[in-house]
Parts: sequence; C-alpha cells; structure tokens
Amino acid sequence: MPQLTDMQKRQLIAQEPHININAMLNYILEYDNVSLDDFPNMAAERRQYIENAIQAMPNPQEQNEWKAIDALRHTPTPELLRMIEAYIRRWEGSRPNGNHVDEANLLYDDVDNQLKEQQKMREQADWEQVDSMSKTKLLAHLQKYPNTVHKSDIDDNFWSLTRNDDIMEIQNYITLFPEGNHISEAKNILNSIAQWDRIKNSGDIFMVSDYINDNPSSPFKSNADLLLMTLKRSEIEQMQQRPDSYDVSRLLKLLDKNIFTDRELICQKVLTQNVLDRLRQSDLNNDLPNIVQAINQCKLECKPGYTDVYFFGIPSTGKTCILMGLSSSGSLDVNRAHGGGDYAAALRQYTSSGVTVTSTPGDFVVSLEANIYSQTSKGVSHKVNLIEMSGEEFALQIAGNPDHIFTFEDMGSGTTQLLQNDNRKVFFLIIDPTANVVHRTHQVTKENGNVELDSYSVNQQDVIEKMVDLFDDPSNCNIMKKVDSIHIIITKADLLGNNLERDDRALSIVQRYQQKITKLINLCKNYNINTQTKHRPKLYTFSLGKFYVGGLYEYDYTDSDRLVTAITNSTIGTKEKTFWVKFKELVNSPLFAV
Repeated sequence: MPQLTDMQKRQLIAQEPHININAMLNYILEYDNVSLDDFPNMAAERRQYIENAIQAMPNPQEQNEWKAIDALRHTPTPELLRMIEAYIRRWEGSRPNGNHVDEANLLYDDVDNQLKEQQKMREQADWEQVDSMSKTKLLAHLQKYPNTVHKSDIDDNFWSLTRNDDIMEIQNYITLFPEGNHISEAKNILNSIAQWDRIKNSGDIFMVSDYINDNPSSPFKSNADLLLMTLKRSEIEQMQQRPDSYDVSRLLKLLDKNIFTDRELICQKVLTQNVLDRLRQSDLNNDLPNIVQAINQCKLECKPGYTDVYFFGIPSTGKTCILMGLSSSGSLDVNRAHGGGDYAAALRQYTSSGVTVTSTPGDFVVSLEANIYSQTSKGVSHKVNLIEMSGEEFALQIAGNPDHIFTFEDMGSGTTQLLQNDNRKVFFLIIDPTANVVHRTHQVTKENGNVELDSYSVNQQDVIEKMVDLFDDPSNCNIMKKVDSIHIIITKADLLGNNLERDDRALSIVQRYQQKITKLINLCKNYNINTQTKHRPKLYTFSLGKFYVGGLYEYDYTDSDRLVTAITNSTIGTKEKTFWVKFKELVNSPLFAV
C-alpha cells in the first residue's frame, strides 16, 4: 500500500476537521501509514462513523482466500479440499461481513463426493488388473487402497496361496490379516507352538528380548523382532508421556540388556547424555541423603519478625519441588543452622543430582529460614520463613468437611501455631495441571483401637475453591489481616509446552476457577492484600527444569528465581546493619555504661 510523506501526513492531521468524513475514510484505507490513532483529537461522531465503516467492510484476507478457492472449484483435487477445510476452520467462528462460509460447506461436500467417486473408479480399474495368484500384487493393492471393497477377496486369495505346513507363512498371514476370514484356522495351526504363544502374548519387552537372544534360529524370529519394535515404541511413549513416574531401575535394565542404546533414548529426547552419565556414575539409592531421616530431624520454628511464606496444595502437586528449586536458587540463602536446615541441604543435594524426593508424610510441616538479598537496593534483605505443609493434611482437612468451612485452627500438626503468630504472611495456592482427582490411603484408628487403611479421593478444583472460602471465613479474619499477598502457582510447567505456550495454557487452567478468583479479589480488597497488583493474585508457572525418563531432570533456575522475585516483591525488605552501626550499638549498650 502507498504511504504519505511525513509532511503530507502532518498536513492531513492539521486539516482533518475540515476534510469530508468519507474522504478521511479513503485516506485511512488507502495509505498504509495512516490510521485513526494518528487523529487523537478527531470528533467522537466522526471517529465512530469511520470505525463503523471499517468494521462493516469485508475482510480482505477472507475475500482473497475465497477467491483462490473459487478459481479452482471446477477442478476437484485433494489440495482444493484442504483449502476449503482450512477456510471453514478459520472463518466459521468469526463470520466477517461478506463471508462465504455457508457456500464453502456446500462446496466441501460436493468436492469430497467427487473425489470419493473418482477414487472408487480408479480402485475398480486397478483391481481388474490385479493378478489374484500373486501375494505381492494382492498386498500392493491392499496397501494402496486400505479401505477397498475387495478386502475379503484379497484375504481369501492370500490364504489360498499360504502353505499350511509353513509356520512363517501362517504367521505372516496373521500379522497382515489380524481380523481375517481365516484367522481362527491359522491360529489353530500354530496352537502347538506354546513357547512362542506365551512370549507373544506376554507383552513383556524383556521376555521378547530374551526369546530373540536365546532362539536365533526360531521360525518366529522376524515376528519377534517386529513385536520387539512395537514394544519399544510403547516403552518410549510411556517414557515421554509420564517421565516422572517411570521406574529408573527399569530404565537401567533396558540399557544393561541392550534393548535400547544411548543414542536411541537421546534421539527420542527422553534423556540427554548428561543425565545418562549422571545415572551411570551415581548410586541414586546410596549416594543421596535419607530424606525421611532429614524430615524427622526438622524442628518446627518460625523466626519472629520474618515473613512466613506458605505453599498450599493437594498431594503430589509439586510443593516439595518448589522448595527444592528455591533452596537451590542462587538468589536465596537458607539458614543451615535453622530447624529445617538439614532438610534444605538434602533438597539441594537431590536437586543437584536431578532427582525428585518422595512424597512427604501426611502430618509433615516444615519451615526454612531464609534471606533474599535485594538485587536493586544495596544492603537490603528480605527475611522469610518458607513453610510447606503436607498435601495429605491440607486435602483431608478441607475435603473431609463437605458441610462447612473449617477454620485455620482445624489444620493441626503445628500449622495452627504458625498461622497464629505475629509474622506477616504470603500465601501461594499450588495447582497441578495434570491432576484432577487424586486417590490416596491413610491410617484410621477405629473405635476398637485397630488401625486400618482408609482410601479417599480429592478433587483438586474443589479443594482450591474451598480454600478461598476458608480465607473469607470471618473466624479467620485475625490471620488474614496479617496476609500481604496471595498468588497462584501452576506447577509441572514443563508439561505445558514451550515458553511461549506455558502462560496461555496456565491461564486457561486458572480460568476454571474464575468465580472463586473474583471472590478472592474482593477478599484481597477487604483485607488490603495484593496492594502492588491492585488486589489481584498473580499467576506463576513453575518447573524444576526439563524432566526426563525416571523423573530425572536437569535443574533450570529460571522459574525458581522468578518465584524468589515474586516473594521479594511480596515482602518488606530490611536494611542490613553495617559494622560501624553494630559497633555503635555495642558501645551504647548497658555493658559499657559507667
């Protein structure tokens, strides 16, 4: 499109009030560097007229796409069908002025029917040329036309050419025609081959691999190779879909038996060479600290004058992973001499090894005393107590009270004592994008004194929504008055796609809680919470890094540092005392008084 010179544009802006409104519309449409934004002082009536005129015009992109389709409509081709389908998908929802969506739907059906008729005629002509005494020609036709109406004829002809005394040929028929007309007869012939049947039906990749290695001359060798390839693809899919739940010992066994090579796993992006090397060089069972022992050594204490940062979430949502990331972040310093210091040290070792820890006990509550040194204000630090409580306790207390909203006093296990202290507080609600309903078991003491296992299910959305109601309950107001901010963290963000996709997908997850978020915003206004964000909770995504098979990962500090910054922004910094200030206080203390 043409453009006005700077001088012409300035003249147009200056003369705008005196130019006919339709002429102004033509200038905006004709020149690429002229828009309504260039005329901030334009009268509202004129602006509205032009906006309405522009909106009423057909969409140029839609018109051009339809023009391209219309030019080809009399020559049906698969490409034309794809063009029509793409056009309908793009414009059916918005339906701009002058659209051709209805016509496109009719044209799609017409082209599709013509193509199917052409395909049918071609297939019939080819079938008349097929040599029914050639397996190769029969299979070639079936491969070319997988939905052929002559499938039963191909099946019968192929079986008539199969030697009943040749095991490989029979097995080949079973592979090619798994639902064939003669499948029962074929399987009956092979019924005597008990060993192969047992291996074939086991679905055990190790049994199939051992069978191939132990029976190099087996007539089923090629079939076993094919089955192994299928099982390997399935194994890779398991590794890719839920890497965190894949057993590391199984992975090591697959490598030791040469079922997979390093290169195969690396090419499938389920591992990297660094993770493989670390896996082989480390004894994950003996080199890492005993996390249960570290948990048992924790002392529940929150230093007065600090800000207490709580992480609330149902079981297995990644709360411990957040502590792992924060304790390993170079932006945050955990006090090792504090009651949770040994636990924090253990978390750091697990993080540096790229291994996640097991679920925390049901009554576990821990606090880590930490300092965050400001990157922008020299000598200023943010003193915080990072608090994690068991997801089981959090979920059971809320989900177990369907008829009423309990108070913070009902939380138990030390949480009540911490919540009632005088420290300022920051709350993070943890949401797992992979969790909908979590199933757990816990011990219950019956009236007769017997301890039994009881199972329960927790709906994540229900628990989070009840937690917002808990914040709003008047009986908790004394605690809520001490809260400075409430925000949301979407964990396991590595499963949400690349960096560009994460935020959008995280937002779509949070939108399920829209009504409760509105309530949360009003609550924040009432208690003056989230003042820096106009009382709105912020949304963060978190991952320890890129996860691979066996729950192994390569730590990436990016999300951890982002959470440290979020905590910094939610807490009040303290100016560190210099040496001379401390010395002056000492001199002026009663110890030096005369």
